[in-house]
Amino acid sequence: MTQEISLKPIEIFCGTGGVGKTTLATSRALFLAKQKKKVLLITIDPARRLKQVLGLEDKEIGALHKIDCAIFDEPNVEFSALLMSPKTTLQRMAQKSENERELDNPIVNILTRPYGGMNEIMAIIEVQYQLSLKEFDTIILDTPPGKHFIDFLQSSEKIKQFFDKSFVEIFKYMGKKFNRNEEGQKSGFLSLIVTSGIKKLLKYLEKVTGADFVEDFIEAISGLYLNRQSFLDALEFQENLKKESYSNWFLVTSVEQFKHDEAKELQTEANQFMHKDSYLLVNKSLSPFLEKWQPNDQNSELIRLRQSMKDRENKIKQLSKTVGHKAEIFFPEVLGALPQSHVKELAQHWK
Repeated sequence: MTQEISLKPIEIFCGTGGVGKTTLATSRALFLAKQKKKVLLITIDPARRLKQVLGLEDKEIGALHKIDCAIFDEPNVEFSALLMSPKTTLQRMAQKSENERELDNPIVNILTRPYGGMNEIMAIIEVQYQLSLKEFDTIILDTPPGKHFIDFLQSSEKIKQFFDKSFVEIFKYMGKKFNRNEEGQKSGFLSLIVTSGIKKLLKYLEKVTGADFVEDFIEAISGLYLNRQSFLDALEFQENLKKESYSNWFLVTSVEQFKHDEAKELQTEANQFMHKDSYLLVNKSLSPFLEKWQPNDQNSELIRLRQSMKDRENKIKQLSKTVGHKAEIFFPEVLGALPQSHVKELAQHWK
């Protein structure tokens, strides 16, 4: 890698599971922090591998933390980190719009669990909020693997669908008022004319689940709708991702895992958002070792092994040419038990 990667407001690390995406994202944060850049590293992966890498505890999830890079043997260097929490993001939204009562709801609580269904949508709201503060030179985003990453990219469509006219009709049917002065009280429960489909849906829910569930359902939808501006603001983030001046994309794959086909499929699905400033990161590359390793001509098994390993790396290089990455960056296999030692070593290869 000879050219310098231009710093952008956001850098996105994506890839399939088990390829070292979180470790490489952390190494990028460390590398930039050493250059005196103000960096925020966010993970929106519910598995939260970043928690182990940075030595954070469960109670620290959802809060912004200063990471002392002495844990990577880099004293006097720091960057910020955030383990994404849908519930914490929603609570901040509710406080801002003064709708905490409406969002204190059992259905909302379920939806905002790490795997509750709203993780990707709440993630773009959180990222957009952090970008709006303009406190960092760049935000590095460690995304969930595979399909969940695509769900993250497509969250804008979910937001648009969520606030379509069907939901508005539900609120009207239940007599919800969106003027804060009316305190959301019900009035004229059946007096408003709406589509018969909405009536049938709510009556069916009441018959199957009971009146209490329907009430909770309506309260949940109402509370989310009252906070719609935060959702709609997040749509701006989705559009900005497509701009070359706004984002760098890093597709991570691994020679060890050999997830060549999965990486190619992920890139294809994400192409509508990506642009030419995208890079292929090849983790656990053995090229430097393979060049030095010359098995004895008499040992055919070792010769075949060496060739097989070289073929793997060459196939990954072909992936970069096929999908048109700006460049590929190879990161070596790092030996060592601690993830912090891996981060320290990998950070040096961003040069």
